[in-house]
Amino acid sequence: MKLKIAASCLLFVSIFLSCKKEDLSTGLSSGNSGNTAALIISKVLIDNQCANEYVYNDSNLVTTEKSKFDFTINHYNALGQLASTDFYGNDDILSSDAQVVQAAMNSSVWVTSANGVNGGSLTYYYNDNGQLTKTAYSRPLLTGSENSEFIYDSSNRISRQTMYWENAATGYIDYSYDKKGNLIKEMLYNLSSEGAAELITTTQYEFDSKLNPYKSSSKLLLPGIDTNPNNIIKETYTIHLSQVQGTDKAQITQTTYTYNTMGYPLTKNGNISYIYK
Repeated sequence: MKLKIAASCLLFVSIFLSCKKEDLSTGLSSGNSGNTAALIISKVLIDNQCANEYVYNDSNLVTTEKSKFDFTINHYNALGQLASTDFYGNDDILSSDAQVVQAAMNSSVWVTSANGVNGGSLTYYYNDNGQLTKTAYSRPLLTGSENSEFIYDSSNRISRQTMYWENAATGYIDYSYDKKGNLIKEMLYNLSSEGAAELITTTQYEFDSKLNPYKSSSKLLLPGIDTNPNNIIKETYTIHLSQVQGTDKAQITQTTYTYNTMGYPLTKNGNISYIYK
């Protein structure tokens, strides 16, 4: 259970997930090299209704992410690195009462720091080379320590994230990349109290050759959507089961886009639209 809690919280900040050494300058990202006027995403529409909004500082770094169900605030240090993230949410969407969930879905009120439930904060730590070395997650009323530590491959990309609860390793995620730096595979392992590793899930990704709108304005170094140079067109999520439980379960999600002349997505799956500033 502790592994599931840690993984869900830390992967959310990533969901989100590094392709190569991150450009620590503000504004444009090295992932969009050759594109001198990288677009900045401001809104995402679903069926022509606003579903997400993004607010930026003077350096075009995301300070606030807004939606009906989540509200996120990012804080940066003097070097322009992401220092911490505060999370707020609408707990009604997680209710076991179907009527409560439906009311939350139908509500026109968006989550803010004032009306949302405080979901905790994630703090980021770096070494002198600007590499993310540790994240620490704190939640209200939770006294136990919950954190992740990171190691890098020869190409200066995060290759493993190890999760800890009360300073004991509970599991880890191994990351693999393609030549462009896109995250193509992540493998989540559970660690027993004796240190034995058990593969829990595998997620594999395929990509287009176009520009990922989330990369140019993000300082999140966790491998995933904020670090991929390109856009995910296929995701294969596999749950690994023991022989007693049965055969592995796989779910495949495919995505299609239309693009503008600069190579950024305009629409996704026909009903999702990207608005740039």
